Amino acid sequence: MKSNFILNPDFFSTNLYIVSDEKKSALNLLGSNQKHLIIVYRTDKTEFDKTFLEKILGAVHYDLEQDTTLIELREDQNFSFQNISKSLTPRHFISLGIPPKELGLNLTNHLYQIRNIENCSFLFTNSLSEIEKDKNKKAALWGCLQTMFINPENETDDKR
Repeated sequence: MKSNFILNPDFFSTNLYIVSDEKKSALNLLGSNQKHLIIVYRTDKTEFDKTFLEKILGAVHYDLEQDTTLIELREDQNFSFQNISKSLTPRHFISLGIPPKELGLNLTNHLYQIRNIENCSFLFTNSLSEIEKDKNKKAALWGCLQTMFINPENETDDKR
C-alpha cells in the first residue's frame, strides 16, 4: 500500500514548547481586568515594587487594581498564555522579565518591541527591578506604553 504522507519542509525547523495545563485558580491573580491588560512577572530575590508599577500605569491612565490583571508566577510555576487568554480575553499583555517561551508562546524575544497578534498586543521587557534601576530601560518602556495606550495606531501588526 502506497502512502500519501507528505512531510512539511518546515517541520524540523519549528520550535516546540511545552504548554502547561495550569489552571486559572492556581495562579496568583490581582485586579479586575476592566481594560483587559494582563501583566505577568516572576517572583525573584528582589522585592516587587508595586508602587513603581502603579506609577508607570498611572502615566497612561491605567489603574493597577481596576484595569489590569497582575499575575505573579513562582519560580517553579508554569504558565500558558493560551489557557489564561480563554478566561481573561486580553487586549494587551506585558511580560516583565519572562521570555515568551516560558509563557507558552512561540515568539522571538525582542525586548521593548510591541507585537500585535490576533487582537492582542504583546510587550516583553526586563524585570521591573531592572527597569527601575536603568534610565534607558525606563525610557524604552515609556515609549512602548505610549504606543500601546496613547497612540495605538503606531502599533505593528503581525499575523504569527
